[in-house]
Amino acid sequence: MEITGSIPRAASILDVLAETPDGLSLAEIVIRTGFSKTTAFRVLAALQQARFVVQDPVGRDYRLGRKLVDMAHVSARADIAALAGPGCARLAELSEDTVFLSVPEGALAICVLRKTGAFPVRTLTLDQGDARPLGVGAGSLALFCAMSAEKRRAICRVNRGWLKEYGTNMDELMRQCASYKAKGYAMNRGQVVEGTSAVSVPVTLQDGELIAAIAIGAIDARMTDERITNILVPALKREVALIAATMDDREERGAS
Repeated sequence: MEITGSIPRAASILDVLAETPDGLSLAEIVIRTGFSKTTAFRVLAALQQARFVVQDPVGRDYRLGRKLVDMAHVSARADIAALAGPGCARLAELSEDTVFLSVPEGALAICVLRKTGAFPVRTLTLDQGDARPLGVGAGSLALFCAMSAEKRRAICRVNRGWLKEYGTNMDELMRQCASYKAKGYAMNRGQVVEGTSAVSVPVTLQDGELIAAIAIGAIDARMTDERITNILVPALKREVALIAATMDDREERGAS
């Protein structure tokens, strides 16, 4: 029976994407749905605008966005905010500063969790649900730097205009990636909000999949090199390792 109407067509595309969490090309979606290329492209564009679907900047495959990832039943990765919540709370208590959890979504970084510490001057540069181009802000930069060089270049092409609004570009981000690789963490000093800094470490699973990044933000006076090196980064790495180990364990148990 022919599927007509915008909502049934959108539901059909979401169904086929839910069956293939790694993503599908436009041609594959056309074959699986029976839609014309024009119809499939138009529906996908509307779903992308609603952030129900995202397109990989390198392979151009489409997959479910964070909003609908639960529909795909892809794995415990969809519940990263709940899983990382206790660790982020511990970091906020330890540092007394603000902790942000961000996830990659296409060429964006989406803040999915924020925890505030006890220090009276709070750095609230991101709220849950806020999006930034990958590479802008500490958590977003940690995600960007942990990706392959091919993907970083593609993201910079997609976000060229948006990155310019933040006063950065591909060359600057590549320089920051070199610093990340040398130090083992990403650092943002006043790029988004003057007078505030943040440090971040990505969450990567044993199979190399990049899941999220956790950042700690504070006013510049609290973000000394000594405090970053001796307190904040070690604490971040401990919590990141715990989250990754928990997710790896769930993956192994789910596969057995």
